[in-house]
Amino acid sequence: MPEATLVCVIASKLGPLCCASGPDGVIAVDLPPNADVDAMLAWLAQRPGAQAPVVVAPEQCPAGQQLLAYLAGQRDALTMPADLRGVRPFSRRVLEAIRHIPPGQTKTYGQVAAELGSPKAARAVGQALHRNPAALFCPCHRVVGAGGGLVGFASGLAIKRALLAFEAGGAPLI
Repeated sequence: MPEATLVCVIASKLGPLCCASGPDGVIAVDLPPNADVDAMLAWLAQRPGAQAPVVVAPEQCPAGQQLLAYLAGQRDALTMPADLRGVRPFSRRVLEAIRHIPPGQTKTYGQVAAELGSPKAARAVGQALHRNPAALFCPCHRVVGAGGGLVGFASGLAIKRALLAFEAGGAPLI
């Protein structure tokens, strides 16, 4: 019998975060204000190869364990693989590319596009990041506008700013 998909809610200074992980890695992370466990459970049920989700405490969910340590400042990077099943090929390439941006550093949408061999695809990179199912594990908050400005973040620029400040040595987010 396959392992269950584990879902948890983490209380943070940003607000609640919902995450899900399965046998192939982190499946989803929803940041405030989009963190809704019922919506995540419904989305998981629609996913290709869906397994019955089980809501557990963050300490019982592998993705939750890593997020707790990361948000507490006890680990620099989230290393669990991302289960990107159902993500379109270009978006998958974008999400895999941004996983290599180290904490505390940023790249522009144009830089990510150029690294993928599509230097004119900055907007397409932005669209792929807007649909990022595994936020923080695929760190879309580390991608900024052409001039280095904070633009385009589904959870809002205040959360993007807080995540970048935290990674630059700010106070823990738990």
